[in-house]
Amino acid sequence: MSAAADYSELPGRAQRLIDDLVRHWLITPAVVGARHCPDLSEDGVRKFLSRLVEQDWLARHQLLEHEAYFVLGSRAIHALGIRREARAFGLQSLHEHYAVLLACARRGCSVLTDDEFRAAFPHLIDPGLSTRNLFIDESVTPFRLGLFVVDHDKLSTRLVLKVKRRIGKLMQSRRTELRQAVLNGEISVCVLTATAAKRANIVAAFARKPLRTVTVTVEAHDDLDGFFPLKRR
Repeated sequence: MSAAADYSELPGRAQRLIDDLVRHWLITPAVVGARHCPDLSEDGVRKFLSRLVEQDWLARHQLLEHEAYFVLGSRAIHALGIRREARAFGLQSLHEHYAVLLACARRGCSVLTDDEFRAAFPHLIDPGLSTRNLFIDESVTPFRLGLFVVDHDKLSTRLVLKVKRRIGKLMQSRRTELRQAVLNGEISVCVLTATAAKRANIVAAFARKPLRTVTVTVEAHDDLDGFFPLKRR
C-alpha cells in the first residue's frame, strides 16, 4: 500500500492533526489536547502522539527542558508530497513557529494556506505580499486580513521599524487594491511577545510612532519567555 493510501486509512483525528502540522509546522501536546483531543486525558494525548511517532507519521523533538514538540514525520511528508523535513528546527525558526501556534491556539484560529488566502482575499494577491503568518482577523466586522509578527527579543523601537517596513512594502505595490486595503484599515498586525512588561514597552513604542491606518495589537505569551535570554526592552 502506498504512503498516500496509508494516510487515507488513518483515523480522522490523526488526519486533522497532520493537516494542522502542514499549516503550523509544529505542535505541542497541550495544543493537541485542546484542538484535537479534548476528550482525552494528558496521558491519553501522550499515548496518541507516541503511536503516531512510532509509525513515523510524526517526529518528536525537544522544545524546553521538560516539554516536547512534534513535526511531520517522514511517512507523512512522503504521503502528502510536500517539501518538508522531519528534523528539529533551529532556535529562530522554532521560536517563530511556536509563537504563531500559541497565538492561533489562544484565538481559536489558524494561519491561512496559500489557497485559502487566494480564495478569501483575491483582490490582495501580489508578489510583494508574503502569505506567511497571515490569518483572518475576526475582531471586527467585516473581518480583515491579519499578520502575525513575532518579537525575537528585539528592542521595541526596532520592532516598530520592522512592522513599518513590512507595511511600507505593501504600499509600494503596483496593485491599487492592496495599497487601498492598507489605507482603508483592512489589514491589521498582531505582535507576539513573551511577557506583560515587554508587551507594555511595545505598545508604548507604537503609541509614540503609530501606523495611521493599520491597527496594531500586542499579545504576551508566557510560554515564550525561554526564548528571551536578553530580556531586551
